[in-house]
Amino acid sequence: MPLINNRGIANQVSNSNQTVTGKIRYVKSIDTSGWLWVKLEPSKENVYLCEFTKVLLVKDESGRSYFSIMEGPYAKKTASLSSVNAKKCLIQIKRSLGANIIVIISGRQWVISKPRNNTGYNQLVSILNFNGDTAKITLDSDIDYEETNSNSPYFRKVRHSSPLPKGEYKILAPDYPKDTSMTSFYRNNYGGYPDLKYDSVWFPIEYAGNQNSSFVHVGHLSEGCITISQLDKWNDIYKYLISNRLDNEGKYVGILTIK
Repeated sequence: MPLINNRGIANQVSNSNQTVTGKIRYVKSIDTSGWLWVKLEPSKENVYLCEFTKVLLVKDESGRSYFSIMEGPYAKKTASLSSVNAKKCLIQIKRSLGANIIVIISGRQWVISKPRNNTGYNQLVSILNFNGDTAKITLDSDIDYEETNSNSPYFRKVRHSSPLPKGEYKILAPDYPKDTSMTSFYRNNYGGYPDLKYDSVWFPIEYAGNQNSSFVHVGHLSEGCITISQLDKWNDIYKYLISNRLDNEGKYVGILTIK
């Protein structure tokens, strides 16, 4: 969507463009999920936007605020919120210009996960360096799993996990919320972290070798993801990644380097 001096294009009518003026704002979640529920117009479909998504305010009418989504899966679509929520959730804020996280591989260790009912895994333990801090992570749990990525040639087939190769990768902005049943127990179960937030936000890693099936996310089970096993560090890692965008289109949040 082109933008010059707060002017943009809102495509509310098929095969037509309408020039609008407005103010740039960024999405803030109304809770600690990391997602904002909005209504697409005119379809009224309910969708979620990740935090720090750029939008262009268009108008307020009949108690609702209308805006053009400028990034992500719903870019160039018009959406709305109640005007009350819009004041709290479409805010002025600055994004940083790209996160950098570096993974240093340590080696295989048998690790017990208390929140996963004391289940043990042959973890590829590593250290993640981010924003002047570090966190314990796993790159692979040495398990069989069913491929759920429909873009993969192995879709619905059972595979054995493997870590991402050493190298540099771009980290994509989150697209859709993940099923909270995969992570909420890390907050609620014995041995978990009660203050865990944003656990349904997973950051895809751009890697053609597995059709972007790897993510940066919280947890103790890795099928080849950058899985943050030190649960009390996830909130900070999330905030660091989500507040960054590497490119003008808002496609990437930063760079991952595995050494």
